[in-house]
Amino acid sequence: MEVNMLSRVADGMFWLNRYMERTEGMLLTLHTLYLLSFDQETDDFMGYKPLLGYYTNLSYEQIIEHQHDTNFVLKHILCDRDNQNSVRNLITKARENARGAQDKITKELWQHINSMYHFINEPDLPSRLETPEALTILGKLNNDCLLYNGIFHVTMPRGQAWCFSSIGKHIERCLQTISMTQTYYAPIEYDLNGKNDLLYWRKLLLSLSGYELYLKSYSNIPHNRKVIQHVIFNPDFAHSIIFTLGLINTYLDCVFKNNNSAEALTMRNQFGRLKSSIEYTDHQNLSNQQLQQILQNTNDKLIEFSMDFSKLFFSYT
Repeated sequence: MEVNMLSRVADGMFWLNRYMERTEGMLLTLHTLYLLSFDQETDDFMGYKPLLGYYTNLSYEQIIEHQHDTNFVLKHILCDRDNQNSVRNLITKARENARGAQDKITKELWQHINSMYHFINEPDLPSRLETPEALTILGKLNNDCLLYNGIFHVTMPRGQAWCFSSIGKHIERCLQTISMTQTYYAPIEYDLNGKNDLLYWRKLLLSLSGYELYLKSYSNIPHNRKVIQHVIFNPDFAHSIIFTLGLINTYLDCVFKNNNSAEALTMRNQFGRLKSSIEYTDHQNLSNQQLQQILQNTNDKLIEFSMDFSKLFFSYT
């Protein structure tokens, strides 16, 4: 019984931060696309398609139908009960996991999650999204996510619960970075030698909180290749693939500390191969085909690792 309880707590901490990281990424992308929809100089041929493609279960036809429909997107993403990944549903699931692990989280963190839950469930929220207040609501939700991260970082003890929650957070973040990168490179056939201007890449970079760092970090090489150096290989960018994989590895070491079992060794090797495939890529000479393969393979292998990790630690039987 004790082992089962520990598994449930670890499961709760892992998914608490996965759901909150997904919420933050989704809100940041929505906020970015919403603001840039008012910019007449921006080529907005995709509209909200990157957001709807990754964060919803809408069919391709539905995405095409609604990709420029701001009112629909705001309500569907923020408060639609039928959208499994709406902010309302994600925060509700995060709150349920926090409740199940309440003895492992701080009072300040629980109170903040509870506050977000009550705000997103206010009955008049959908109607307010049809008014100019929509921008204020988006701003508040984005700030609440930043505050969640701050409270979590400042108040949580650095024990096993921290490690499980951090692994969940960075798996989610890495998958978001991969998917959003694929969304912007697929329409240009992963052309690393193309000359798409900064306006094209601005949405991707803003959606990953990497726009300002990008402007400060690189020499004057074409953006198509420079963006890949940033979002995949930049070790100083908190949303890059290499950075997130590095943190997963760090917290995996914490979870497996003093564990020399065959299962632990297998999982360490599995993740080590995944991380090394990025670390030892010659990104300076990357081809278009290699880029496409790296993104898809990393996505597939990380999902496989996440499932194996969950089976090992969160089995209740």
